[in-house]
Amino acid sequence: MKYSIISFYFLVVAIILSCNSNQSLQFSVAPKIIENPNKAVPLTAYLNFKTEHPIDSVIVEINDGERETKLKYHRKDKTELGYLLKYMRPQKNHNISVRFKDNLGEIYDVKQKLTFATPALPQKDFLFPKIVISKSKQTVKEEMTLINPRRRGSMIQESGNRFNQNYGLLTVINQKGEVLWYYQSDSRISDFDLLPNGNISYITQDNKIIEIDFAGNITRQWYATQRPRGKDTDAIPVNTPTFHHDTALLPNGNRLVLSTQAREIDDYYTSELNAQAPRKKQNVMGDVVVEFNPQGEIVHEWNSFDHLPVMRIGYETFSNFWIRRGFPNTIDWTHANAVVPIEGQDAYLVNFRYQSAMIKVNKKSGEIEWIFAENSGWSEDLKDKLIRLPESGLNWHQHSPRYTQSGTLLFFNNNNFQSRPFENTKEIVDSPSYVVEYKIDEVNKKATKLWSTENDGEENVYSIAMGRVSELKSSGNILACYGALLSPEYFDEMTWWNRIKFPQWTMVREYSKTELPKVVWEMRLLPLTTNSKIGWTLFGAERIE
Repeated sequence: MKYSIISFYFLVVAIILSCNSNQSLQFSVAPKIIENPNKAVPLTAYLNFKTEHPIDSVIVEINDGERETKLKYHRKDKTELGYLLKYMRPQKNHNISVRFKDNLGEIYDVKQKLTFATPALPQKDFLFPKIVISKSKQTVKEEMTLINPRRRGSMIQESGNRFNQNYGLLTVINQKGEVLWYYQSDSRISDFDLLPNGNISYITQDNKIIEIDFAGNITRQWYATQRPRGKDTDAIPVNTPTFHHDTALLPNGNRLVLSTQAREIDDYYTSELNAQAPRKKQNVMGDVVVEFNPQGEIVHEWNSFDHLPVMRIGYETFSNFWIRRGFPNTIDWTHANAVVPIEGQDAYLVNFRYQSAMIKVNKKSGEIEWIFAENSGWSEDLKDKLIRLPESGLNWHQHSPRYTQSGTLLFFNNNNFQSRPFENTKEIVDSPSYVVEYKIDEVNKKATKLWSTENDGEENVYSIAMGRVSELKSSGNILACYGALLSPEYFDEMTWWNRIKFPQWTMVREYSKTELPKVVWEMRLLPLTTNSKIGWTLFGAERIE
């Protein structure tokens, strides 16, 4: 009994001694909060201090009176400005408490009051959308989603195209739709990825791949040297015409990215509606998969011109996609929008929107292993590569193929046109978009449809462009980003070819992965004001798990 009391006494003393105040620490610069000098990321700040005491880690609690954020840093996370404080709501006063842990495990509390006031979100309709949670859910733990709103003014005039291209935005929201972080750039953003090192990389409209930290600082960047805009002295050159739509970081530190090549093709189509229209020599843009190392040296290329039938066109070949991006008199043949490294294999999947085809490529040989597509128009040497699809399961102008944890193929089926050129298309109202999952038997070249959101009990939606899906590892639920949605109120006067004149909108849904899919969370992006003519779309959405 006496031994237990003595042990308890020493335990209490140890606890008291371990909770030292900051009086025990000698600071040459006392702890303080300073504003992030990078104005591109205004909802962040730095915790700065200097001490000779051997600090191992820093624990920060940020409280705005209603919501609390807890951040933990290792000493190696400290930058010249200090430790980055993030995930704070706009226009709030934040009380910040700090604890230090030294190399011996001793804990020191900072007693002084530290505060930071975040600015309001931009109030102009061309700088920020309205975020609405149209279906909410209760969660024990806060859930955060990274999205890239893309503003959309009228594209009828060239000035509207420049207006859309000269603004980029990344933002993190929680399940309540509250903005916790955002980053603004001067070029529209397409693909973005959360990297293993905690940074974000993204592709810009002007053919660059940029990596930033959460303070908005550029850590690395590359540019396509043959781009229309020309040289960039701040970025690493890669000898290729474009970077577009998608890039992927490989385990060896290299990057796969979609690029292009233009070739003059004699006697080429001039129409996608009339097969008998006069033909002529055309400047045709095809896709090239490029792998380059961190120094910008290209180590692998796969060119669609060398493997796919160049006369197999799809709807939107004459949509001026590349003309709007600085390549005059150039038509769009394949229009790839995703390149997906296949884990554990020396292969990747390329998604060709205008071909309505997903193609697996053996990286070492360059050969096509299989083609997931409607089976017309393929050359004889490719017919044995075609995956047999169920009659009700054709994909049209799809986006974002992803492999699930179980190895199945998940993608967003935009379901546009539902036919190839010179054939009758289905009406827009009969072409709803949805998420779908397949199991692919590569040996027998057969696909089995496993799951889709076609019968989710919700009203049909119609995505004319973009779209992104991902499987949430923690829950198995599916996150679906709907890209650019058309409004049914205009269907009486809207066609596939004039829809550019009409407003577009967007949303993100989280589905339960159940036999009958259920929407458990839904977020919509709307114009900031009721009379605004600025719409918003999304290239993608990713949950921060």
